[in-house]
Amino acid sequence: MKNYSLISTTCLGLFIVLFSLMINNVSFGSFGKVVIISMCLLPLLGTIFGLKSKKGISKWLLIILNISALITMLYILVLGFGMGEV
Repeated sequence: MKNYSLISTTCLGLFIVLFSLMINNVSFGSFGKVVIISMCLLPLLGTIFGLKSKKGISKWLLIILNISALITMLYILVLGFGMGEV
């Protein structure tokens, strides 16, 4: 597996697809918890694979995008649990 940037891009793409489905009120049924957990893990995995990548500027771009996706998802989770109203 020498193409870590492709794996990182795939993780980011899957996160974007799941996030857009969540924003558009698509019901995941009984898989809702699995989708939320995967939406937290995909940017984390994307960041790890981005760190292993050896391509200059694309490496850092993928790291920044995956970290911002992770922060966005964690912020939404904190707001969902009512911590933002304090």
